[in-house]
Amino acid sequence: MAATPRQQAAVITGAASGIGRALAQALAAQGYALALADIDAEALETARAALAHNGASVVAVPTDICDARQIAHLCDESFRQLGRVDLLFNNAGVLATGRCWELPPEVFDHVMRVNLWSVLHALRCFVPRMAAQGSGHIVNVASMAGLAVGPWLAPYTLSKQAVVALSEGLALELQAAGLPLGVSVVCPGPVATGIAAGLDQGGPQEVLQMNGALRGGIAAGMTPDAVARCILDGVRAGRFWILPHEQAAHAALARAQGIAAGSAPSFAFPD
Repeated sequence: MAATPRQQAAVITGAASGIGRALAQALAAQGYALALADIDAEALETARAALAHNGASVVAVPTDICDARQIAHLCDESFRQLGRVDLLFNNAGVLATGRCWELPPEVFDHVMRVNLWSVLHALRCFVPRMAAQGSGHIVNVASMAGLAVGPWLAPYTLSKQAVVALSEGLALELQAAGLPLGVSVVCPGPVATGIAAGLDQGGPQEVLQMNGALRGGIAAGMTPDAVARCILDGVRAGRFWILPHEQAAHAALARAQGIAAGSAPSFAFPD
């Protein structure tokens, strides 16, 4: 079903599952036309078909967000089929764990390509066209790991802290250039998605213990639907910082206070 001329439109990466799919469902219920992107073409088509069955205007664009050319194609298809893009959600992400000095460079490279470079590629493509249409809002989904640091999460933490810094820089640069675009960065804590499903089953004992804790914490986390509501409420209110979990603000404050006090990082195994 094609978008109507005045219908607002949104683009979502990582839209086949988790937070991305919940965002798609919430936005469809609000009458948005949608362009959905995901590397899993089969799951993406399932999501598209379910939304279309309920009357949504939705197109699926299978996309490997590690590939700048495929993101450019996503941008072209989104504007061609939807006519405009009012909301861009850079949502797709992956997780990797391990000792930072033992993880192969390929692990860092993959996490950075998915979690960070895809956002940069999307900004290069979408910002000029959204600015030309005279309005729009960009939402970068980071993590509580973008505000605080924990052990055995170096690739993920590096990527998410970079997304936070990129989002801050983007907001400042858009303001300085007088461009009519808003920016939000989302830093959730545990959300009940499948992001931890592929974590290694082998490795040092402390990493295995953390992987188990991550799986349990994520499984018991906030639902994607609840996070999607928080995100859309934040966008509607024009907030830059969107923190669905209160502990993210506490973690950011504790880290800032430690930096200001000159305190070195300190680790203790939980009781």
